[in-house]
Amino acid sequence: MSNKYDSLFTPLKIGSTTIKNRIVLCAMEGTNLVEGMMGYEFNKHCHDYYVERAKNDVALMVPGMVTVKSLFGDSWLGDQEEIFMGPVKKLMDEIHSYDAKVFMQIGAGMGRAMVAIPMLREQYYAQKQGKTLDSPVNIDVDRIFRSPSAGLPNVWDPEIKSTEMSKKEIHDIVKGFGKAAALCKKAGIDGVEIHAVHEGYLLDQFTIAATNHRTDEYGGSLENRFRFVTEIIQEIKRTCGVDYPVSVRYSVESKMLGFNKGALPGEEYTEFGRNLEEGIEGAKLLEAAGADMLNADNGSYDSWFWAHPPLYMPLSCNLDASAAIKPHVNIPVVCAGRMEDPNAAAQALLDGKIDGIGIARQLLCDGEYVSKISEDRIEDIRPCLACHNGCFGVSKYKGNPGSLPKGQMGCCAINPTTLQEQKYQITLSEHKKHVVVIGGGIGGMEVARLCSMRGHDVTLYEKTNELGGVFIAAGAPDFKEKDKMLIEWYKRQIDRLNIDVKLNTEIKKENLLSLGADELIIATGATPRKFAIQGADRDNVMEAIEYLRGKKTISGKRVAVIGGGLTGCEIAYDLILKGKKPVIIEMMDDILKIDGLSAANSNFLRDVFRRYKTPLYLEAKVVQINANGVVVATPQGEQTIEVDSVVTSIGYISSPIVEVGNVTTHIIGDALKVGNLMNVVWGAYDVALSI
Repeated sequence: MSNKYDSLFTPLKIGSTTIKNRIVLCAMEGTNLVEGMMGYEFNKHCHDYYVERAKNDVALMVPGMVTVKSLFGDSWLGDQEEIFMGPVKKLMDEIHSYDAKVFMQIGAGMGRAMVAIPMLREQYYAQKQGKTLDSPVNIDVDRIFRSPSAGLPNVWDPEIKSTEMSKKEIHDIVKGFGKAAALCKKAGIDGVEIHAVHEGYLLDQFTIAATNHRTDEYGGSLENRFRFVTEIIQEIKRTCGVDYPVSVRYSVESKMLGFNKGALPGEEYTEFGRNLEEGIEGAKLLEAAGADMLNADNGSYDSWFWAHPPLYMPLSCNLDASAAIKPHVNIPVVCAGRMEDPNAAAQALLDGKIDGIGIARQLLCDGEYVSKISEDRIEDIRPCLACHNGCFGVSKYKGNPGSLPKGQMGCCAINPTTLQEQKYQITLSEHKKHVVVIGGGIGGMEVARLCSMRGHDVTLYEKTNELGGVFIAAGAPDFKEKDKMLIEWYKRQIDRLNIDVKLNTEIKKENLLSLGADELIIATGATPRKFAIQGADRDNVMEAIEYLRGKKTISGKRVAVIGGGLTGCEIAYDLILKGKKPVIIEMMDDILKIDGLSAANSNFLRDVFRRYKTPLYLEAKVVQINANGVVVATPQGEQTIEVDSVVTSIGYISSPIVEVGNVTTHIIGDALKVGNLMNVVWGAYDVALSI
């Protein structure tokens, strides 16, 4: 290991326990040891996930949060003796055999941050109207949305208002934490982490004056607002002993302009939630109550891009705030939030800014992340793109105030093996074949890599002079540094596997039979849709890829971006960063109407357009493009938007080569169906494992 990473691999004392290095795997939805919806059950998906990371030198692992009382039912976590003394204890014993440790993350609830999924919305509105639904599941929605004070708007559906939590409910939760922590200790779990003053969840709502309007001992002064969480810490210490470690997940600053308005990096604003001064004082209160560690970041669900930073957020975005509280406490401070660059992380430790590094999604993307650092294999780390597609694709747009992704959350868009280790295990094929892949984009490179790992003889054909396909254009903006890194990662993997790559070789339908393939994989991607309107061929009009690859140049400052999907909105953001003044023209009633696109990502872009006053023309159909600009038909009538240049981003059409002869043919990625990167990579795995 290079000396420059030594600081990452020194022990860290947390209360009475010591972890072997400074890497903490932070909790994520879907990585729960125990799930608690209607009742509680062991998460069977998590065993291989945690064992793999324990084997690969992660020092401390914090599984995803489980509430002390089941979300929709009346069961209590502290009563689940059979689960904890059965599969949980067995897993602890296995994890400990690799000298790794686990803190169980326990939460009080979500309050106004509860995702207003359709079932909850339906029952909420029916209950308010005095109706009873003909449903097999009737839920006390008032309890689900319970908050410090009545009338707070739900993050996802502001029409849903919270009810006030009673003191009895508070006291029951406090006792529940103590009982749950005692069971964790009995099961061999090394400590607990309170999902507390963090991300705008229930306990965080108590600590913030804007969401806590109480007049009893749990409201008013900062000390009173922190009373709920400090009583929880004290109760855990009372039931488990002062030596049992307690970490607190802690958002130092809320980064809120108001409800559902987040402050962007560098933006001047007045803090609506917790400012840095209160963040420092709150840290002192938590330590005084008995906390042994602060697992810190920033943000709330109203500014979700700080707590779950997407690709647009700078690396180490929460470091300054975490470093600001460290001089004021005597317990370790861990910082999370795009901290995966090992050079920056090691330097932050050397400079004494923080005591530990919180890593979450990067360890979904590559379970060997820590061991690769220790073995000086930095270039072999598969980079996390901060896309959130697999790990937290909770969408939010007009008409859909919160849809959960299909399938398992906590997965990874570019590493399907995460939480599915058995299903996507890469093994040698029983029959070695000559596999020919047509197309060198991400899908083609991935399927070629996997087939080679399975022992097949692989030839990869690419018609251009470089690998990467349309993803080269996707990764062109400056904020897409991880996209660029992923392309380079794939190139290195293909080179190490000695895959036969033939560049500048276009394969046409009539050539396919001459390639000598036993199995043929078509990964030719998609082609951009063309505008069939007057003026689409003007010199100042360009398609998204032409703009991103620099094949055409923007003239003037005013730019119309036609298409308010993800690519169009990212182009608009890129134009803003370059000092241009974009306008977005979208046929639908909202931009970014994409299921599976995380609200952490879309909210950032929406707040960018808010900050820079970017005009959004919704329900607008482009009629023509002329010398004056873009003519659009809107519900208010036809109008001309004066611009200097036009970028079109109106989608793509699959462009596969047809199946041929007697050769088994597979079509993958956008060539099969236009989708996102997760569809491309997961589809490549499915095909590669079938050969």
